This record gives sequence, structure tokens and C-alpha cells, in this order.
Amino acid sequence: MVSAATLDEAIETYNEYRSPMATAELIDYAADTFVVEFEGPFCRMCCDYDYFEDLIYELAALGEEPSTIDISEISYEGTERFVVRFCIT
Repeated sequence: MVSAATLDEAIETYNEYRSPMATAELIDYAADTFVVEFEGPFCRMCCDYDYFEDLIYELAALGEEPSTIDISEISYEGTERFVVRFCIT
């Protein structure tokens, strides 16, 4: 289980290094899932999916096991906004 404090710290670091190309905001949090909105022009040299996986890497840097965090759903809300549901297994 990823704690809310760890998730907040990971999102803060994510935004520090990826803004203005991409920013993340926590939308919903529960024991086994969390939802994050990603917004920005995104570098088109990268796959959009890479931006979502980068949040998992930030969590890994804070001690979370990356193999237990999966992207379970992506909602495309236009070209510059994505809502991503992560599941913790």
C-alpha cells in the first residue's frame, strides 16, 4: 500500500522535474488504488504512457516496490489531459 504522504511527495517531485511539459494532480486515493490527472503539452518525442510510468519511478525512489503498482485505466480527456487509475497489487 502506498501511503498518501508518499504519493504526495512523489507527485511534488514529479511536477518539479516535468513541469511545464507535464503536471500531475491526485484526484482520488484509496488503499488499493489511486487516480491522478496528468496535464500539459507533453513532449511528443515520448509516448504519453512514459509520463504515467514516471510517477511509478518517483514512488520507487521513495521506497515503494514498482512491480506492485500497475496502470489499470487511462481516460483521454483531450490532447493535453489524461486521467490515470493506478492499482496496487
